[in-house]
Amino acid sequence: MDSISKAKKKEKLGDIEGALVILKEALADNPNDISTQIEIANLYATNNNFLEAATYFRKLLPMTNGNGDIREGLCFCLEQIGNAYQINRNYKLAKDCFEEVLTHNPNNPNYLFNYGNALLSLNQFDKSIEAYQKSIKNNLSRPDADTFNNLGNAYRRLGKDEDAIICYKKALDINPESIHSKVELTHLMQHACEWGNIDTLFNDIKNHIRNKGKGKISPFTVLSMPHFNSKDHLRVATNWSEQIKIKPLSKLSTPVKNKLTIGYLSADFRNHPLYYLIIDILKSHNKKMFIIKLFYSGPDEASSEHEAFKKLNCEFINLSNESDAQGAQLIRDEKVDILVDLSGFTQNSRSFIAAYKPARYHINWLGFPGTMGFHYEKPLFDFILSDKYIIPDEKINDYAEKVLYLPYCYQPNIANRPKLKSITKKDYGFNDNTFIYASFGQPIKITKNQFSIWIKLLKNSPSAILWLLDSNNLYKENLWLHAKQNGIEKNRIKFAPKVSIDEHINRHQIIDLFLDTYPYNAHTSTSDAIWSGCPILTLSGQSFASRVAGSILKEINCEEMITEDDDNYYDKALELYKNPKELLRIKQKIITGKNNSTLFKPDIFTTNLERIYRDLFSS
Repeated sequence: MDSISKAKKKEKLGDIEGALVILKEALADNPNDISTQIEIANLYATNNNFLEAATYFRKLLPMTNGNGDIREGLCFCLEQIGNAYQINRNYKLAKDCFEEVLTHNPNNPNYLFNYGNALLSLNQFDKSIEAYQKSIKNNLSRPDADTFNNLGNAYRRLGKDEDAIICYKKALDINPESIHSKVELTHLMQHACEWGNIDTLFNDIKNHIRNKGKGKISPFTVLSMPHFNSKDHLRVATNWSEQIKIKPLSKLSTPVKNKLTIGYLSADFRNHPLYYLIIDILKSHNKKMFIIKLFYSGPDEASSEHEAFKKLNCEFINLSNESDAQGAQLIRDEKVDILVDLSGFTQNSRSFIAAYKPARYHINWLGFPGTMGFHYEKPLFDFILSDKYIIPDEKINDYAEKVLYLPYCYQPNIANRPKLKSITKKDYGFNDNTFIYASFGQPIKITKNQFSIWIKLLKNSPSAILWLLDSNNLYKENLWLHAKQNGIEKNRIKFAPKVSIDEHINRHQIIDLFLDTYPYNAHTSTSDAIWSGCPILTLSGQSFASRVAGSILKEINCEEMITEDDDNYYDKALELYKNPKELLRIKQKIITGKNNSTLFKPDIFTTNLERIYRDLFSS
């Protein structure tokens, strides 16, 4: 019996390794035997060892004069390898794989789609668009919803919202049940304040979540969607975290040592609102008791904020080009005791590193306002940092993590925000007697219901205007149109241009009343307003994201500016418009509360935070 027949007999019995031994012995005797090499390549592929299989297929291709079956086998293996790299966030290697496979089959729509995904993950948006468009062109007879969806994602990352909306709608034409496309379309419609059939989409998404439908939904996208509760957020986060089952690294024993190593993981050690919250905490850490290490996963940028993080008296380690597994091993090698994720499920996040359990404890804090969910029945993160207002006792079970309570507001701040300069409303083009309602959050936070309340306020506040933050043109045109349809002239809604952070905070002084958004509150923006002595009115719900402004107002002893429903919110805003003496009292109370609270005292905050860190190792 020849070696191939013997190997096949072993294969039928399920002994792949035994079959490979026989074939390799035969190949050693006859190194140029093509049939034996084909059998070896096929067996490796059968055994899911695609790297080894691809090695043999590569050798065989020139030996067989580009045989079609050999080429197909190589392409199949390269696709499997590339997809595995993509899943494990080895995006550069995934890109290399698909570039190689496209040299053999340049018009295959699946390979082009996967190549586009790798390029998108590497932030090479123009190239990813080219790949997706070519995939669509080569698959006209069987259009693919996922390709149109991801093409929309690429357009969106380039700020081409109208093109993205067209792509998402096309994806839904092909597959009306695509939850990915529904979520992305809804999220983008919110960003553009395009509210046509948005309530139907909200209900579809909510029903999908509550009926445990298949398909992963980015947890960040639902934070700004109305009528979702904290249990819904937990379901979404858990489903998102279980995209791939990750095997933890070997368990670490709890050490006894004088210094604890704290690792802060973030994509936002740069020009980002995080700077104005965390930089002084990092500076204030007691270096006699703690070793601080920063693990960065964001883009490299030439900003003073990025340089400030790099120049802190602690190690700055860039994980941007590492896979999650490599990043986890690096954190393990750095002997981190507590890993604190400051980004959560946001852009360039590396939160899945926590599933590898590289540190002794893993904490979710600040970057993502909600739970990170479970990873196959175990919390992705061990703890979440909060305060008693944001997560009251009755909501603890809506969080996968164990709650660690800070004694004051959970949000830190730098001590010295910009010094306020004397300005008037005329400096910004307003009359002195104009009452300014303002809201400086991102467009995605402005819901149809929220804007309706603001329109109602404008109708009953004849000397008032609404001042919003400038963003995309589509959002501005849509809001002006909604206002006009409700009897409010375009000139009563103004948009504040993007300016330096100093000027941005300074201009809050001319705002009479800052109107917070719901269900996604102003977070860092609330602190901006408070620093400037600007009264802010909020509505607190049940979710984490809807209670942050309330937590800050509670910290400065201004709980009367927290409302609990739409009617209360509207009535309070109108009352303050009509009663300048009460508004002045609130403003003075905010200034006093700001000075007397711990809100802008990072030294006190850091002491309390460090106590929590130490207590984890004393129990």
